[in-house]
Amino acid sequence: MTRISAFLRQSLVIFLALALSASLETPARAAPKSYSVYYEVSIAFISIGTARFSETRRGSGYKLHLGADFLGVFRYFFAPRLSADVDGVESGGKLSGARYSLAVDHPEDPQRVDMTLSGGTITSAILTPPLPERPDRVPVLPEQKRGVVDPLTAFLIPFKGSPSSAEVCAQTLKVFDGAGRFDITLLPDQERTLSIPGYSGPTIDCFVRYMPVSGHREKRANVTYMENNRDISVRLAPVPGQSYLVPVEIQIATLIGNLRIEAVKIEGFDKSPDPVTADAN
Repeated sequence: MTRISAFLRQSLVIFLALALSASLETPARAAPKSYSVYYEVSIAFISIGTARFSETRRGSGYKLHLGADFLGVFRYFFAPRLSADVDGVESGGKLSGARYSLAVDHPEDPQRVDMTLSGGTITSAILTPPLPERPDRVPVLPEQKRGVVDPLTAFLIPFKGSPSSAEVCAQTLKVFDGAGRFDITLLPDQERTLSIPGYSGPTIDCFVRYMPVSGHREKRANVTYMENNRDISVRLAPVPGQSYLVPVEIQIATLIGNLRIEAVKIEGFDKSPDPVTADAN
């Protein structure tokens, strides 16, 4: 894995996991059967690509997709395209991924993750190519594969009630990305409003902390940098009729400039599901 690709993976898994459990009092509207959030991606105020996150519901099942396309020379330094998908089930108000995949489409360093889960426990995780064995790599223990969530389902963690902003940004999520475990912790920031095509309403901001647990290489520059990074934040907006939020802005200070993922349009928040299809299993 090249140095730049290793840093891409480090930033990507944080991007995937930043929209953690959070809470706002959502409007009394029917939940959409599907919706998409469109993002502009920039680094050091230079546009480098676009991304789209989507959710599709069918009964208790859900499908999530995140795709990103990079522009110009950044296609070489990052990847022409990367995508992540997950299939899961909601039970008792809890979302649980079952099959997760990630593909980084780089011509010189392609990478893929295929992972299966059952009730928050990793049952298999295949990396292509596999990570090379290194003496400084922190081993992943069996207990670190239990009680976890895949990076993409972390976009849709449910909440109960209507806690304050301080409660929203006071929780930690245990994430397993196929190669290792890490924790994402939210800290209180502020509440705001947002108006973009397809959405006008409240948002909540949280500071974010990243803590590697296992699977990483100790004292590597990119790992140490992200562990000590105090310039990571996420801005969240509620999905109508659901008790979870999705990110509308993510900012990560990186070794090569400030990475910003900003929503520019949302489609589907104003659409109600087909009651026959939505109730079907």
